[in-house]
Amino acid sequence: MLTRARGGRKIKGRVVATLVAALAVASLAAGCASSGVIGQQSSGGEFGKDFVGAVLSPNAPSAGGAHQGKDGGLTGQQSLPSFDNAPLPQTVAARKLPGPYTTTTGAVTGKLFFYRQGDADSGNYYVCSGTVIKSQNASLVWTAGHCVHDGKGGTWHMNMVFVPAFDNPDGDPNVDPSDLSAYAPLGSFPAVHVWTSPEWVKSGDEHGGDLAHDYGVIEVGRNSQGQTLDAAVESAGAKPVPMWFNAPTEQSKTPQMSIRGYPAAQPYNGMTQYGCTADTVQLLNVTELGPEAKEYRAGCDLTGGASGGGWFARAPGQAAGDVSLVTNTSVGSAHSARGGNWLAGPYLDDSAKQLYGIANGSPAP
Repeated sequence: MLTRARGGRKIKGRVVATLVAALAVASLAAGCASSGVIGQQSSGGEFGKDFVGAVLSPNAPSAGGAHQGKDGGLTGQQSLPSFDNAPLPQTVAARKLPGPYTTTTGAVTGKLFFYRQGDADSGNYYVCSGTVIKSQNASLVWTAGHCVHDGKGGTWHMNMVFVPAFDNPDGDPNVDPSDLSAYAPLGSFPAVHVWTSPEWVKSGDEHGGDLAHDYGVIEVGRNSQGQTLDAAVESAGAKPVPMWFNAPTEQSKTPQMSIRGYPAAQPYNGMTQYGCTADTVQLLNVTELGPEAKEYRAGCDLTGGASGGGWFARAPGQAAGDVSLVTNTSVGSAHSARGGNWLAGPYLDDSAKQLYGIANGSPAP
């Protein structure tokens, strides 16, 4: 989630990697950027575009040393969506989840670092959370749409890197982002393709916009050891999680969910994983967006920086201990004027499934 103070948790420094762009498919060769639209287009605009601009090398030096980062998004915002005037869920206090993260939900949860357009020269970057998901190319991360694109009138984020099982046990937020090796037991993975929904590109904004489509997918390259993302996660004894699209919509059938992420706004510092176990999860209409716009909502006091983090549940037919990804954190009320600490994430329907299908068909790195 992002505190949606206009963007993520801001950190001064340079992030390793090369990101870029889009709903159909956009590519960026390591070390060089190409131009031109290569993704799908529609009357609604372009959703696949190469990033055009300076590309940082994977070992770019820090611009200003070690600084605490800024969360990238929508959690704790003052302008919050309405959910059918439903009663607020009971807040569940987040628990610190000490590393090393070798369980499935721990190892597949990671921290995202990225620049937003206009911030690269200053060295300020942002953070979100994400989840390693099962894929044919062994290299996909599910996150929030606002963690990859600003939304309406905005641009794609750039220079993105994903660190699964990120862990800074000392809790010092002043890390040097040019060298994350001490906090990356499974390595760091530069983004090479990224996708989000056309609805988010057209209607998302800093107050949430089309929250019902606030999701995105990132394909990453290999780490410095030459491992794919899945191979690195499996080396920790875990495995990428499958997606659970079109999960039950009836309140009585909505399962207990485990929510994870790296909250970076106060009272947290983004250096370790936190999570909530939500026994009651509401599935509600977002009043401003019409009857088809649905979001999950659960009481949880994670803050900005946890955006994009996964909500996990055991799907029918899964073995004990196995879970699927049901949604991602999109927005939250933590420390807002309205009170009642809760998080919300989009209902992943056929549109989300289609986006996943596009990303899942991308060639392996």
